[in-house]
Amino acid sequence: MPPLDGEQVYRDGVDLLLGRNAPPDARAAAAQFALAAEHRHPDAAAALAALTAASILEPPDWARALDLLRQAADYGSDRAQRQLRLLAGPDGRIDLSSWFTPPTRDILYETPRVRFAKDFAPSWVCDWLIEHARDRLAPGMMYSGATRADGVEATRRCSDYQFEILNTDLVLLLVRERISALTRLPVAAMEPPRVFHYALGEEIKPHYDRLNDGPGRFGELKSYQGDRIATFLLYLNDDFEGGELDFPKVGFRHKGAKGDALYFTHVDVAGKPDKLSLHAGLPITRGEKWVLSQWIHDRPFTA
Repeated sequence: MPPLDGEQVYRDGVDLLLGRNAPPDARAAAAQFALAAEHRHPDAAAALAALTAASILEPPDWARALDLLRQAADYGSDRAQRQLRLLAGPDGRIDLSSWFTPPTRDILYETPRVRFAKDFAPSWVCDWLIEHARDRLAPGMMYSGATRADGVEATRRCSDYQFEILNTDLVLLLVRERISALTRLPVAAMEPPRVFHYALGEEIKPHYDRLNDGPGRFGELKSYQGDRIATFLLYLNDDFEGGELDFPKVGFRHKGAKGDALYFTHVDVAGKPDKLSLHAGLPITRGEKWVLSQWIHDRPFTA
């Protein structure tokens, strides 16, 4: 019997995960990644680590995810090696408890509800996310309630990069766990996160983040009936001018420092759409702006 081709097994797992030849099957993909990892395939071990921490198959198992990340590093994955070095404390140990502990949350504005967390993430996390997104940016898209699809809109002048499970890592997954701790909303209700990049002069005009498409109209099968209820922003840099987050209906603006986080809701205390949540990103007047955006829904996001 010829020896197993670990690379081909890994690629088969990728096809299963992304649904290239059939509907996506994360469990079957994980089985392929596990088989390839047994044959010391670094990317397979790293992909299995992400699936294990992302609660896609079952509740997250962070101890096993870290073990798999260490395997990927041992097999030669530079990205896994760098994650382990960055996540380790001064004593070389990885302490996950701080990621799951809610940071201090301050009230910036009450209507709409805007909350703020100083130093939400360390500087190296911000640099890591920018590095991963920089060469993968595409023109920014907006969901249109009229067309029921994403498209390029004149109101959004920027570029972005959306993370999917195959291109995510444990650093980003820990950031999402920390977002959940801060907002008290579950990771399962989060869309795939995006890094937005605003170059000189770029902006996003006043808009709402809610999908506003009613029941049975969103998602690949047009069966998803939920909607976005909150937007979380992590400021990845602050060496720019302009670019403030602006709520024009209430006259409130804010600009965070690198590592700071802010989130605001799109619904009022009664759960109804909050028209005062209209917001914009003002034009960049010097430098460039990087921000991680995480939209959060009112139920598990399955569209």
